Amino acid sequence: MNMLKRLASLLESFPIKSIFITVIVVTLLVSGVRNVFMATGNDTLVKSSTDVYQDNLMLEEEFGGESVIVLYESDHLLTPENLAHMKGLENALHTSDSIYSILSPVTLVEEMANKQGEKFQEGIEEVIKGLDTMGSKLIKIGTEMSENAQNNQRIGFPKQEGLEMPNLGGAELPEFEGTNPPKFDSPELPKLGEIQLPDIEGQLAELNKGYAQLIGAQENLGDGTQNLVNGYAQFGTKTGELGESLGALADQMGDNPQQAQQLREVSGGLNELSKQMVDISKNTAQLPGISTQTISGLENIQKKLSEQLNEQKQQQEQIQAEQKQMQEDMKQQFAKQEQMQKEMKKQQEVKQEKIKDEMLVQQREKENQMREFQEKMHGKMDEQASNLSTLAEGLMEMGESLQTISQNMETIHGYSDIMTPGLPTKQATLDNMVYDDDQLRPMFEEVIVDDKYMLMMIRFEGNTTDAEKSKVVGTINDYLDAEKIDSVKTIVSGKPVLDNAIRSSMQESMQVMLVLALIFMVIVLFLVFNVRWRLLSLATVLTAVIATVGAMGWLNIPITMVSMAVFPILIGLGIDYGIQFQNRYTEEMNREEVGND
Repeated sequence: MNMLKRLASLLESFPIKSIFITVIVVTLLVSGVRNVFMATGNDTLVKSSTDVYQDNLMLEEEFGGESVIVLYESDHLLTPENLAHMKGLENALHTSDSIYSILSPVTLVEEMANKQGEKFQEGIEEVIKGLDTMGSKLIKIGTEMSENAQNNQRIGFPKQEGLEMPNLGGAELPEFEGTNPPKFDSPELPKLGEIQLPDIEGQLAELNKGYAQLIGAQENLGDGTQNLVNGYAQFGTKTGELGESLGALADQMGDNPQQAQQLREVSGGLNELSKQMVDISKNTAQLPGISTQTISGLENIQKKLSEQLNEQKQQQEQIQAEQKQMQEDMKQQFAKQEQMQKEMKKQQEVKQEKIKDEMLVQQREKENQMREFQEKMHGKMDEQASNLSTLAEGLMEMGESLQTISQNMETIHGYSDIMTPGLPTKQATLDNMVYDDDQLRPMFEEVIVDDKYMLMMIRFEGNTTDAEKSKVVGTINDYLDAEKIDSVKTIVSGKPVLDNAIRSSMQESMQVMLVLALIFMVIVLFLVFNVRWRLLSLATVLTAVIATVGAMGWLNIPITMVSMAVFPILIGLGIDYGIQFQNRYTEEMNREEVGND
């Protein structure tokens, strides 16, 4: 009471100052109204100083706070158009610093696209290196093949001189000088001591020497022919291996079918040439056998001649043994011997000519075969050299093309930072990224409920204010209202959305409550309170309420569902005391007027 009396005395003593101070204080308090905010968060229910609140705040700052969920519903949900719409919402939210993370099918698809982009760039680097290496190798192979085609166009065949038959002049039968019958100058028979037998052993030695020369020449001819046959076989084998190598190289060039087809054609030609060479080797394999047959025939002739000479020797020995008994028949014997010698010499000459003719015929046939074979081989080799030159040019051109492609890809890869992965524009590409064998990938299960529903989860930072949350929710609603899709229904939910709705409802309720209170107070005061300035108490109460709200703004006290109850109480109590005060003031003024009268 003493304090109130002192306050009353001060007001009475300094009325102008008191009114001025009151106006200043009320003005300051009213200016704090702009700082008032509504709160529905956890701090309105639990003190921020408690351990539970601090632990929850720490977790939210580390892992994010509350989330807003945007639900998409459609019969044709996973389409590039719907993902593009969701991407637009995500871009609209990126301007807010209060968002901790956004999880949606868009973010997962973009993450997959980024990883595939990284793998694509790594693959491009490997392709660049591989193309450059392959190009260098192809150019090197083409250069070597071109040099080989120019320097080794022909195979060195053995010279035809080596196929000539040996000089048959050395194979002439020796003259049997000792077999010349003695001339009969007189009809008298010579004495037995005067008869000279021919040197059969010397003649046999000369005969063996002549036939040995023939046999040696035939052996040399057989060896040369065998070496030629073996050379054809080796050349055919090497040509077949080269054809198989080119075929294997063609199989490895799957990225260039045209060049691979050329290599396969060259490989087929080489294989065909290899078969022909092997066939020629097989066909000419009988040539060495001809020399062997000739040697066998010469040996048989030598054997027969040796037998005949041995028979002559036996006959001569028989003649010597029977010289005494056959002295009368000596002339006839010499005549027979001379006739026999002529016949033998004639037979030898006939056989020698026959052998020579046969060997010359065989030699000409072999020379013709060799000449035809050489011409055919030279034609094949010229064709092969031409094909190899063409192949070498193709390989070199291919190598240069691969190096050019490698350089272009390296240039593209150098500017690959301007090509950023994005959302797929084709339905098939999107389905391939979202589904695996017609089954939803596990990573999408959290954001894609089924074929009709998918989610976008927007998580706030841990220390995000209600105003920032309301701003984000407003951005979401504005975007969904501006960018509507006829075939898609969207729902925005989550605790921040609910809190924002509660705050909006609280604000509307407060406005309705204050307006209704003012209306009822005005009606009651006009009907019941019959004094002058009957609305003065209501204005005083409204000023007190506004000042209270301003004080809450200066003290950073939010308007919550609990603090909202203060305003009806404040209006109720304030209007009562205001009416009583004004009524008392009016009564005292009336008394003073009556007393003065």
